[in-house]
Amino acid sequence: IDVDQAECILIKAPDKNILIDTGDIGYGKRIENHLRKNGVFHIDLLILTHPHADHIGSASHIIERFPVSEVIMPEIPEDFLPTTSLFKELLRSLSKKGCSVLYAEKGMSFELGKGAVLEILSPVGYSGDNLNNYSVISKLTFGETSFLFTGDAEEEAELLLLSSGSDISCTVLNAGHHGSSTSNSVAFLKAASPEYAAISCGYGNDYGHPHKEVLSAFKDFGIKYYRTDYEGDIIFGSDGKNITVSAKD
Repeated sequence: IDVDQAECILIKAPDKNILIDTGDIGYGKRIENHLRKNGVFHIDLLILTHPHADHIGSASHIIERFPVSEVIMPEIPEDFLPTTSLFKELLRSLSKKGCSVLYAEKGMSFELGKGAVLEILSPVGYSGDNLNNYSVISKLTFGETSFLFTGDAEEEAELLLLSSGSDISCTVLNAGHHGSSTSNSVAFLKAASPEYAAISCGYGNDYGHPHKEVLSAFKDFGIKYYRTDYEGDIIFGSDGKNITVSAKD
């Protein structure tokens, strides 16, 4: 979903609705309208990849307005937990609505209907103070197609994931950290070997995302990429064998 320099992804599976991240502060109504327009009135699984504002900014808005069955978040050492009013508001909303909160663990899997499975691959082994590297990384597999969602995981976390032995090969890659060169390392792209990539970023953003080095690497690997700042909402469809792509401003 186009939420400017932030991230929000809706997965409409045969039996379940999954929302990954909720954009920044002020985008709740846009996300809410998008969900309702697409027939989503209940969220089975809300994955908040890591507690930065551009990923959890509108979480409270969504939690207050949609029934949410389960929430997955990374377990972050107490010393590094945010003390922002936004994060505290999120915790209050989760408590108020009685949401079931799970800490992400490698190996968790969720059946989504008709053979579709979402598996949690990371975080694995990271213990530093960079919240990006605690990002929940997940992989959706449906038939012969698969989608890899990476949050803002940077190169250190990518390499830890590779060393863990997880199969990160995918048909569609959600480009890490809005297409930043801190992520999307060559080793990671080589192992993932996607046909397509989606980049969630804001037009003319202050970070220069997506970085030229990443776009160049995508071209070198033959990865066809789409960007929310150019295409708006980007929709990938899968019948288990083939991928369709539609984008609209």
